[in-house]
Amino acid sequence: MKITCIVGKSYLPIIAKATKRLGFELALYSTQRLDDQPGRLEDALKSCEESDLIFIHRGGDAIWDEIDPQLKDMGERIPIVCLGYDPSYWLLSTAPAQVVVTANAYLTYGGEGNVFNMFLYLCKELLYVDNAFDPPRPLPWEGAYHPRAPRAFESIGQYLEWYKPDERPTVGLLFSRFSWANDLVDVEDDLIRELEEQGMNVIPVFCYSVRDVELGTRSMAEVVSDYFLEDDKPRIDAMVKTVPFFLGQDVKSIGEAKSNQTGISLLKRLNVPVFEPILSYHMSLEEWETGIGLSNDIGWSVAMPEFEGMIEPIIIGAGSSRGEYEERTPIPDRCEKLAGRVRKWIALAKKPVYERKVAFIFHNNPCASVEAAVGGGAHLDTIESVALIMKRMVDAGYSLEENPETGKELIDTIMERKAISEFRWTPIEEIVAKGGVLAYQTKEEYESWFVNLTPQVKDRVCEAWGNPPGEEKDGIPAAMVYDGKIVVTGVDYGNSVVAVQPKRGCAGTRCDGQVCKILHDPDVPPTHQYMATYRYLEETFGADVLIHVGTHGNLEFLPGKGVGLSRNCYPDICIGTIPHLYIYNADNPPEGTIAKRRSYAVLVDHMQTVMTQGGLYDELLEVDRLLGEYETAKHDHGRSHELRHLLVDAIKASNLDKGMKLAEDMPLEEIVTRAHNELSRVRNTQIDSGMHIFGRLPEGERRVEFINSVMRFEGSGVPLRGTVADMMGLSMEELLADQGAVNERYGRSHGQLLETIDGLCKRLIKIYLEGDGARLDEVLGLSVSGYELRLEAIREKVLDLQARIEASLEIEALLNGMDGGYVEALQEAHQDLSGGGRSTT
Repeated sequence: MKITCIVGKSYLPIIAKATKRLGFELALYSTQRLDDQPGRLEDALKSCEESDLIFIHRGGDAIWDEIDPQLKDMGERIPIVCLGYDPSYWLLSTAPAQVVVTANAYLTYGGEGNVFNMFLYLCKELLYVDNAFDPPRPLPWEGAYHPRAPRAFESIGQYLEWYKPDERPTVGLLFSRFSWANDLVDVEDDLIRELEEQGMNVIPVFCYSVRDVELGTRSMAEVVSDYFLEDDKPRIDAMVKTVPFFLGQDVKSIGEAKSNQTGISLLKRLNVPVFEPILSYHMSLEEWETGIGLSNDIGWSVAMPEFEGMIEPIIIGAGSSRGEYEERTPIPDRCEKLAGRVRKWIALAKKPVYERKVAFIFHNNPCASVEAAVGGGAHLDTIESVALIMKRMVDAGYSLEENPETGKELIDTIMERKAISEFRWTPIEEIVAKGGVLAYQTKEEYESWFVNLTPQVKDRVCEAWGNPPGEEKDGIPAAMVYDGKIVVTGVDYGNSVVAVQPKRGCAGTRCDGQVCKILHDPDVPPTHQYMATYRYLEETFGADVLIHVGTHGNLEFLPGKGVGLSRNCYPDICIGTIPHLYIYNADNPPEGTIAKRRSYAVLVDHMQTVMTQGGLYDELLEVDRLLGEYETAKHDHGRSHELRHLLVDAIKASNLDKGMKLAEDMPLEEIVTRAHNELSRVRNTQIDSGMHIFGRLPEGERRVEFINSVMRFEGSGVPLRGTVADMMGLSMEELLADQGAVNERYGRSHGQLLETIDGLCKRLIKIYLEGDGARLDEVLGLSVSGYELRLEAIREKVLDLQARIEASLEIEALLNGMDGGYVEALQEAHQDLSGGGRSTT
């Protein structure tokens, strides 16, 4: 007798264990492997043809489009039991409905005993084998577990009575009931052991992934509330969650937008760091070790948790061959890494404010002369921002010495001391002489750390940069080495240091294309000085938190895997176990995501710079004047002829002719239309109005401009420009479609009218901010009859944005991040104020 099973790979171990005693031929196939290795599909279908029973647990994989039709043909002569999370998949079954429902009960309850009895039951019902079997035996849907405990506990009280936690910090571990019921807890056991060895209590809790009324299961959010909260206060200092489903997920809301909101509300109540490591469902350990990333796991195990605010996707488990199937296996050094980072985040929260040490790192463009590129950050004045943050830190009780009063004072100090890496005009001798050295690391001090890296890492660094502390290579001297010691640069402000990110891939002070290896080989490892700088900040200075300031540096772009990093990946090596906050541009989610995944950053998004209308200036105003004159005189042939020459001269003087592709024989009407288009493009372009300073909010006219830049797009939810255009008897669709066209009623181009509408929108916003809605007719000069409801909706949006600006939590989010109690601040900070209403925290 033969049974063929095609199931998800997570079911293979328990089926293999349970059926060893049955005495029949069993063929097991993983749906993931069939998808990854199409050649095995033919073997699986052949096995099904030769089977007495086909058992399937179906998913939504594309491979089923190829399998389903062939199974339907087989089902006419071979019994098929098809299960799946979606009951519609059950329709592929040819077994009686009651048999399918009962089989699902066995499999859902789980455990070796239930799976064993399920096959006995199926053999009797479908193959008429005279078997005795036990009915499905319910197992707890949730409970507390510990590898040393004799049993699972049905309540937190029972667990704590057995565990007897001490005064050490406590970590809550939330993991899958499936793993517990089917004895697939090797990864969880290893993580529990590592957390305890690093000085933490652990409360491991298993639960079903989603709330299902029919099954009687609760949501993970409800379970977390019971086990990890006491009187609405957290009994844990951090949480590790290994189930990718959202905390508040209901079986009926899977896939729905905003189904993460219940979980986010719970996280605000917990207000502790919540980590979600990766357990790969698609890769073996060997594939992970030799590959560049986790492409098949990203959507489920990395991206979904990010939508709920989880941090630090460190891989801790992957598949390992156990004969005919793969079983999930822990990665010990990754469990150690995760535990170390959890420990550091908790320590940060518990440390008194006046003892905390903070390291700020400015970025620099390594190939644009570090002397001129210190503190580069997209749309952010990073220098002034750090000066402001440091002042607020002093107010909050941090121990800083002679902190800079202004950004100018800070940058002047950095540059006067040459607290930067050597580059074109800054030799190492000048850095030493002017006081830019934060610390020296001897060869022996550096090697005591370097020797513990893997041979793969050490050989790769030494091949590129010589042996520690760095050696001359191909005539190029070692980078940032003075008197045989590695030089770490920066400015010391007591319990805070400000450093410029080390040189990424340069050596010496020459710049001839041969020195900047990073230009020619982006896979080159960082220098010894680069790694020594991050080690100094963590181990010698003792930073409790590291803050990269501005978008973006190069730590997150160092060589290594794209996600699910190993100990051979350089971002993982350099960041160590320091809690990492990153002040990042909210308008750059792709690169922000890279920082989150590759350098374990918690992003604190900063507000966008104020955007304002480009407008016309200088010679462009003369072109605009002549275009207006043409509209009034275009039927006067003589004046039109004269205007042609004046207009062409003005267009050339303003350098618009190249964009217009002006030709000598071009008709005047065509010249006018193209000129209107070019001017519309200039006048209606949104441009930056200065750089944003972190924590400093726009005021006065800048606030009006800021709110208008958010609301000018229809995607803001309130059609501000559209409403004003309607009140003028105009169509935004028509205006935007052809900005060079001229409106006969107003005698102005569509581009000019868009500029007018933009000005009216700003006047309307200002009215609402000043609380004087009674002057609409007077100020706008438009009839508001029939527009009351739409204007009220606009008013509510304006006032909502005003309130959000006033309650901006940028610096508070940063300081709360240093406390470790940061969830609410990070998730509420400046939402809807970036023009996209997006948060990447």
